[in-house]
Amino acid sequence: MNQFIHPTREDLQQLSHAQLVDLVLSLFDTIEQLSSLATRVAELEAQLGKNSKNSHKPPSSDGLKRQPAQPRQAGQRPKGGQPGHKGHSLVMHPSPDYVEDCRAVGYCGCGLPLSEAAVAVAERRQQWDIPAPQIVVTEYRQIISTCRCGKAHAGEFPASLPPYISYGARLKAYAVGLVHGHFISLSRVTEVISDQYGIKPSDGSVQRWVSQASGSLTATYGDIRQTISTSPVAHFDESGIRAQGKTQWLHVAATPEAVYYTAHAKRGQEAMVAAGILPVFNGVAVHDHWKPYFRFDNVVHGLCGAHLLRELNYFDETLRHQWPAQLKQVLVDAKTAVAQARAAQHDSLTPDQMAELGQRYDQWVNHGLLVFPELPKTHPKQGKAKQHPARNLLCRLRDFKDSVLLFIQRFDVPFDNNLAERAVRPVKVKLKVAGGFRAIGGADAFCVIRSVWETNKLQGRNPFESLRSVLA
Repeated sequence: MNQFIHPTREDLQQLSHAQLVDLVLSLFDTIEQLSSLATRVAELEAQLGKNSKNSHKPPSSDGLKRQPAQPRQAGQRPKGGQPGHKGHSLVMHPSPDYVEDCRAVGYCGCGLPLSEAAVAVAERRQQWDIPAPQIVVTEYRQIISTCRCGKAHAGEFPASLPPYISYGARLKAYAVGLVHGHFISLSRVTEVISDQYGIKPSDGSVQRWVSQASGSLTATYGDIRQTISTSPVAHFDESGIRAQGKTQWLHVAATPEAVYYTAHAKRGQEAMVAAGILPVFNGVAVHDHWKPYFRFDNVVHGLCGAHLLRELNYFDETLRHQWPAQLKQVLVDAKTAVAQARAAQHDSLTPDQMAELGQRYDQWVNHGLLVFPELPKTHPKQGKAKQHPARNLLCRLRDFKDSVLLFIQRFDVPFDNNLAERAVRPVKVKLKVAGGFRAIGGADAFCVIRSVWETNKLQGRNPFESLRSVLA
C-alpha cells in the first residue's frame, strides 16, 4: 500500500485548474470506496454479533456462553421437576425374579439357636440389575420321520432361518438400534457387541441389517405419514445433511404422536411435494417462514414465535430502538396469557385480551416501519430496492400478523416450532458421528428407521421391539 502524502496549501496553490479537478474527482472515488468498505465492515461486525439467541445460528456455535432466547424470569420454573412432569423413580416390583432372605445368625441370649426362631419380614429392599451379557446359541435340527410304510418325511426349518450359521433378530435389532437409534458408528457398534458378547459381526453385516430393517418398516413408515397428514396441527422444518459427498436436505414433519423424516436433494417445494404430506395436509402447518411453505394454499400457516424472538433480540441489541423490545414484550405477554388461560382450564383468551394484544402489536410494527421507511429505487431499470433487514422483518410481521398470532386464537396451535426442531437436533449428532451418508439410499434407510424409532418413543413403545419384530 502506497504511503499517503498530505499536500500543503502551497502545493495545492501551485496546481493548475485541470490538476485540481482531477484531484477532487480522485478524492470522490476514494470516498466512495471508503463508504463501501465501511458498509462491508458494518455487515461483518453484525455477523460477528449473531448467536443462537438473536439469529438462526445453531446453539453449538455459541461455545460455552450460550443463553436461551427468552431468559427465565425470577421464580419462573425453579430447579427440580415442574408441575405435570411424570417422574421415573423405581417402584417395588411385586414379583421379583430372585429372593434372598437376610436372616439373623447365631444364638439368642437365652441360648436357643436363631435358626429355630419364628421369622417375619421386617423390611424389603430391591436391587435392579441387568443380566450378564451372554450369547444364546439355538441349534435347529431337521428331523426325518420314516413311516412304517417306508416313506420319509423331513421337518421344515423356520422360513426366516438361513442355511448354516446366522445371527438372530435380537442381536440384529440391538445393532441397528445402536446405529440409528443412538448414533454409534458401525465400527464402534461391532466393537461394543464384541466386548459384551465375544462375537464381532462385520460392518457390512450391520449395514445389511439396517437395509433389511428399513425395507421391512416401509409400511409402518407410510402409516406415520398418513397419521401426520390427517392431524389438525403439524410442525415442519428442514436442515442440511451430507449424502454422496454433496449437501442434501432432511425434511421433518412432527406432531406430539409421530415424526416423519425424508431426505431430498432439494430444500424447497419439490422436496416438500416428494415428502407427500403438505400437498394433502389441511391443518395448521407451524414453521419458520421458509417461503416454499407458503406455496401450499391448502394449509393454514402458523409462524414460530421463538424464531421471531431471536430476530427481535438481534435488532434490540444492535439498534437499541424501542420497537424491537416492545414487540418482544408483546409476544412474551401473549404466550404468558395463553399459558395462564390454559392453566385456568379456559379454551380461549377473552375478546378484550386478544384486542389489546393485537393493538399493541400493530402499534409497534407501524412505529418500526416509520423508523425504516421503504427505500426507493436508485435506477429506473433496477428491480425492487434492497431494504434494511429490520424493515424486512417488520414487513413480515405486518403482512403475516394472523399467522404470527394464530396461537392466541387457537390453543391447539403452539407458540413455537420446537417439536420439529427437536426432531432435527438428533440428526446433527448423527452427522457428527458419521460425517454423512455414502449414498442417498443410506439416508433414506435412516429416515425410515428414525421415523419409526421417534414415533415409538412418543407413543410409549420400546423401539427395539419394533426392530426385533421385523428382523425376526
